[in-house]
Amino acid sequence: MRLRLLVLLLSVIAFPVQAQTARQQLDAFARGLKTASAPFQQVVTGPNGEKVQTSQGLMLMKTPNRFRWEYSKPDLQTIVADGKQVWVYEPDLKQVTVKPQDALNQDNPLSALTSPQTLDRYYKVSELPEKQGIRWLQLLPKRPESSPFDKAWLGFDGNGLRSMRLFDNLGQVSEFSFGTWKRNVAIPDSRFRFTAPAGVETVQ
Repeated sequence: MRLRLLVLLLSVIAFPVQAQTARQQLDAFARGLKTASAPFQQVVTGPNGEKVQTSQGLMLMKTPNRFRWEYSKPDLQTIVADGKQVWVYEPDLKQVTVKPQDALNQDNPLSALTSPQTLDRYYKVSELPEKQGIRWLQLLPKRPESSPFDKAWLGFDGNGLRSMRLFDNLGQVSEFSFGTWKRNVAIPDSRFRFTAPAGVETVQ
């Protein structure tokens, strides 16, 4: 009995459970996902690493392909993607910009969270080295001429998506750091619809 126990312990030591890759963590996070929300902080840095802007807010998503970004600091801004159109509302300017939405295209790396099976259609996907407990997935757009960014990094830990970094061709980096995710909580469909308030100019 002791010998069998010793063999069992040695096998655990010799063959540890393999850690998940970033791609596996993405698939695990997306599995069974219907809704999700998390607070975020966005930091934009320039080509020389200088901090250009810091903002924060709340992000919500709901399958299929609906997103809502609510910026609360330093300026109010709401971005709503309803599956057909994207609405960008800036209260200070009394203006809303509307454009068509293709939520599964390469303009939106977070679409990988709701439709991970389409990831390879729009990106060249590769694993990056782990840093500080976060495993990174790099996304290179297959149509770079029409993409707003050169590359995107998605960073995962044991609790899900922790960071998203977008790199543009001018050397600017936008990093989104996400707080605790709430999965599959009730989010009304009305949060993913937008009606321009009276007196607000609509730009298409």
